[in-house]
Amino acid sequence: MKRKAIGIIVLSALLCGQALAIDKTATGALLGATAGAVAGKNVKSAVGGAVVGAGTGAMFKHGDKGKAARKGGAVGAVVGAGAAAVTGKSVLKGAALGAGAGGVIGEATH
Repeated sequence: MKRKAIGIIVLSALLCGQALAIDKTATGALLGATAGAVAGKNVKSAVGGAVVGAGTGAMFKHGDKGKAARKGGAVGAVVGAGAAAVTGKSVLKGAALGAGAGGVIGEATH
């Protein structure tokens, strides 16, 4: 049952991803959430995947918004890695989540 549901989620994400191809941030969030849900099989993984995917999508944008997202992603990665190291969590996961969040914030504040 879970495999069938995961297959349906992946298929719908790919179809919706084509429809949302106009906005790279939304497409990245959708595909990241799908990948997180498939890999981790829980809501926390889906949310983390959505954050990383949205930040990645924002960083791939051209122009000033993309530049602001890349700067925010760099700062977010450092902050996320540091916070993960202090709390004893995975530094790599902290950097990835920090970069994603920083990219989205950088794009939004521009």
